[in-house]
Amino acid sequence: MSCVLVSAAAAQQPPQTPAAATALANAPAPSLSLAQTPGSVPGSIPGSASPQDGPLYLSLQQVFQMALKNNLDIEIERVDQTIADQSIPLAKGGGLPRPINYTVADTPAGEAPAAVPLLSFSSPGLTPLSVDPITQTISSSYNTSRVLEGSHSLSLSPTPYSGGSPVPGFDAQLQGRYGWLRRNPAVSLLTLNPSAATPADTATTDNTLGDTLLTKGFSPGTTIQLGVNDFVQSFYSGRSSAVPFSHPNAYALIAQPLFRGAGHANNTRYIAIAKTNKKISAAVLEQQIIGTIAGVENLYVDLMSLQESVKVQEQALTAARLLLHNDQEQLNVGRMPPIEIARAQSLVTSSQLLLTQTISLRDQQQVVLRTLLDPHSLTSTPGNTSEIVATDALSPPETEPGTDTDAPLPELIRSAWEKRPDVQQARLQLTNGERQVASSANAARPEIDLYGSYESRGVVIPGLTAIGGDSLTGNAPTDPVPTGGSRSSTVYETGIQFSLPVQNRVAEANLGADKALLKQQQMRVTQLESQVAAEVRNAITALHAAKSAADAATEARELQTKLLDAAQESFQAGYTTNLALIEQQTYLAQAQTTEVIAKAAWLKASAQLDRVLGHTLEKSGISLKADRSGSPQH
Repeated sequence: MSCVLVSAAAAQQPPQTPAAATALANAPAPSLSLAQTPGSVPGSIPGSASPQDGPLYLSLQQVFQMALKNNLDIEIERVDQTIADQSIPLAKGGGLPRPINYTVADTPAGEAPAAVPLLSFSSPGLTPLSVDPITQTISSSYNTSRVLEGSHSLSLSPTPYSGGSPVPGFDAQLQGRYGWLRRNPAVSLLTLNPSAATPADTATTDNTLGDTLLTKGFSPGTTIQLGVNDFVQSFYSGRSSAVPFSHPNAYALIAQPLFRGAGHANNTRYIAIAKTNKKISAAVLEQQIIGTIAGVENLYVDLMSLQESVKVQEQALTAARLLLHNDQEQLNVGRMPPIEIARAQSLVTSSQLLLTQTISLRDQQQVVLRTLLDPHSLTSTPGNTSEIVATDALSPPETEPGTDTDAPLPELIRSAWEKRPDVQQARLQLTNGERQVASSANAARPEIDLYGSYESRGVVIPGLTAIGGDSLTGNAPTDPVPTGGSRSSTVYETGIQFSLPVQNRVAEANLGADKALLKQQQMRVTQLESQVAAEVRNAITALHAAKSAADAATEARELQTKLLDAAQESFQAGYTTNLALIEQQTYLAQAQTTEVIAKAAWLKASAQLDRVLGHTLEKSGISLKADRSGSPQH
C-alpha cells in the first residue's frame, strides 16, 4: 500500500508577468468591468454577471492601480482638494476659509486563515486518537465587522480657535440705489375746506433718487469709501427733478486702525491659513492613499494565503481519501480492523470541513477586496461577479541592501518624521494655530482708528424757506441754487475714533484659551512623533520575528514531510499502525497551513515597516506628482 501527500508549497500559480512602476506610468488602470484577464475567454468582460466569464487574474501592481482609480475613500479625499483650492480665493476676498476634512478611512480587516501553532501535535480539526465529533464548525452568519470600514481623524484638536480680529473685505463692493418718488396729497387734504388748503398741499410732485457707494479694504487694515448721491431732495413741484444727480453730493472716507485690526500679517492670516490648509488637505489625501494601498496589500496577501490554504486542504483531503481507500482494501482482505476505517473516515470528514471553511473564507475575502477595488461592481452588476485570483506568488518580501533596517534606528525615525504625511500635516496645523493665536492677541488690543473724510455738498434747501413753499403756486419763494454754483459747500474732516472696553474679559479669555489650545496641539505633535518612533521600533522587531517564524515554519514543514514519508514506509513494512499514518498526515497539513500563514505574516510585516517609514508609495511605484485634477500618478 502507498499513500502520497503532495506538499502545497510546490503548487503555485502559473508564472505572472511582473509590472514595473515605469511600465505602469502610462498604463490604464484595470477595471473589474473592463479589464481583460489572462487565461479567460477572449473578448469576455470580467466582473459581469455572465457565468461563462473567467476569473479576474490580478497582480499586486494591478490591484494598486484599481484602488487608485476606483476606491471611493480616495475619491472623497480628492473632492476635498477642490474645497481647499476654493478656500484660497475665498480668503483673498476677505472671507473665512472652509474647514477641511481630517478624517481618514481605514480599510476593512478582511478574512484570513485560522492561525495554528508553529510546532504542535494537535490538529485544529481532528483528534487522531478518537472519532469524537470535531469542534470546528462553519458559522451560519457572515462576520460583518470584517467588511466594515473604520476611520480616524488627523486633527490635533476638535476645538476651534476664536475668530480673532475681523479682517476687511478685500473685494471691492459697489452698492447703489436708484428710484422714482411721487408725492400725492392725502385724501383728507382734498376733502378739506378749499379755503383751508393751499395749492402746495394739493400739488403732486415727482422726483428721482440716486445713490452709489464703492467700498474696499486693504491688507494693512485700511478701508475706503467713495460715493455720490443726490442728497438734496425736494418733495414739491418747484424743486422736483427727473434727472438724478442734478445736485450731486460726492464724498470720500478713509480709515486706518492703529492697534486692533492693524497689520499686514494679521489681516492676511486667512489667506495664509487657506494656503496651508491646501497643503494639509494634500497630506491627508496622501495619508488616505497610503492607508488604502497598505490595506489593499494586506488584503491581497491574505487572499494569496487563503488560495494557498485551499490548495493545502485540497491535497490533505485527497491524501485522506486515498488513505481511506487503501484501508478499505486492507479491510476487505482481513488485514485491517474496522476501527482503523472509522479513523480514516474521521480524517476525511475533518479535511472536508476544513476545506469548505477555507473556501468560504477565500470567497469572502474576494468580496472584501472588491469593495476597495471596484465598489460600483457590487451595486451595478446583477448576479454573480467574477472570481478574483491573486497571481503573485506567496514569496518572501524583496529587500534591497542598504535600506530599511540597515540604517541606524535614530536615522530611520527622523526619516519617518520627514516622510510621513500624518506628521507633516500635524506640523502644518501648528503653523495655522500660531497664526490664530497671533490674531487673538491682536483682538485683545484697544481699538483706535485714524480717519479722514471729504464731502462736497450739493445744493441745500435754504433753512428759512417754508416747507409748503409759495402758498399760491407751491414753488420756492427763493432761487433753489444759491450763489456759488451747484456745490454750496465742501467739508473736510479728520480725527481719531476709539473703542476702549473698560473690561476686556472676552478678548483676554479667548487669547488665554487659544494659547492653551496651541500648547495642547504642540504636545500632541510631540506625542505623535513619539508614537511614530515606537511604530518604527515595533515594526522592525515584528519584521525580524516574522522572518524567523517563516523560516522555522518552512523547516517544520520540510521535517514533517520527511516524517510522513518515514511513517508511510514503516506502515508499508508493517512496523507502525494506521493511526500513526493519520497523525503524520494531519500534522503535515497543519505544518503546510502554518507555513502559508507565516509567509503571509512576513509579507505583511514588511508592508507595515514600509508604512511606518513612509515608503509605501515609493515601494508601490506610486508618484504623487500633482496634476491639475490632484490625482496621483502611478
